[in-house]
Amino acid sequence: RLRFTDVDASVLKLVDEAEHEVEQAASISSSRQIRFENYGSSWIKRVAKVSPDAFTQLALQLTYYRIHKEFAPVYETASTRQFLHGRTETVRSLSSEAADFMQAMNDAASSSADKYEAIARASAKHQALLREASAGQGIDRHIFGLRMAYHRLAPLPDETPISDEERHAIEEFFGDAVLAKSATFHLSTSGLFPAYYLTHTGFGCVVRERGYGINYIIEEGKIKFGIEGKTKEAGNGTDVDLFESTLRQ
Repeated sequence: RLRFTDVDASVLKLVDEAEHEVEQAASISSSRQIRFENYGSSWIKRVAKVSPDAFTQLALQLTYYRIHKEFAPVYETASTRQFLHGRTETVRSLSSEAADFMQAMNDAASSSADKYEAIARASAKHQALLREASAGQGIDRHIFGLRMAYHRLAPLPDETPISDEERHAIEEFFGDAVLAKSATFHLSTSGLFPAYYLTHTGFGCVVRERGYGINYIIEEGKIKFGIEGKTKEAGNGTDVDLFESTLRQ
């Protein structure tokens, strides 16, 4: 236990402000812990014959699509720890193949075979994206590094300053509407290694309106989810209760 002495009024004021901010954040937050016990990785690999992580990601995307009637830009954590000081990269899990899968699942004319072929293709694409991100072939950390370098680093002594034409091109790139929309991750997700001793996990949403933060643990016989979003009012349609029931379906 840390014991503080001679704490002045300014510090106490900051503590009070922080407490108020936490209370405000909690008051508009809605979260659920879901234990899906119908099956887990064993059935997904043995019967479905697809990647358990891809299967779970596609289930989350389909859930969002059915609730909000649109595709969600998806962030999934990829580990880059094979590199020195490596930490994470973004798997952009919303692919064209994933979109095809969601549309097939919602198409009354699609047969069971059509739907299975769609999930198999989407799973294969997802695994390829995950491998690329883990190998340092993602885009988000590179773009983040470029943005930080542009805004915060001064030219080196023998380096030619950025020209107005170059500055315009850089600003145009970082201000691109498609780039901004694609990085507005309505589904912010992270899979954890199987951990039977972990009952619940938490991961906050990064987009307030119709955004969800989701941790999941895929075990042999169950899948555990921790889901956080804002209340319906604060989240302009975010619905964690409906997300749970739709995900189970």
